[in-house]
Amino acid sequence: MEAMNKTKKPASLRSWIATLGLRRSQPKLSAVERALVGANGKALTMLVTALQARGHLEVEEFSNLLGIFSVVVGDDDDLEGAILAIWAATLKESLRGPTSPVDP
Repeated sequence: MEAMNKTKKPASLRSWIATLGLRRSQPKLSAVERALVGANGKALTMLVTALQARGHLEVEEFSNLLGIFSVVVGDDDDLEGAILAIWAATLKESLRGPTSPVDP
């Protein structure tokens, strides 16, 4: 009976992202497709940053929600989930600000 009462816990975003390379489908993206994913993520970052500047939402909160949403979507479509996770990561990286080049 106890086994029936246990509910399956949803996978965390971090563990889901860690398993991206192990997922069943690993489509090859062309350079153009990779550029589109990156450009859309950057455009989304710009939009969310502008909304934050006007007091409508917080970038961190939105990136967290997008990361959770990527896990949900990833259950049905690995590629779409991966793209959303990349966009969530792009938003998170934008919070760190510009990085300086590392000396070799």
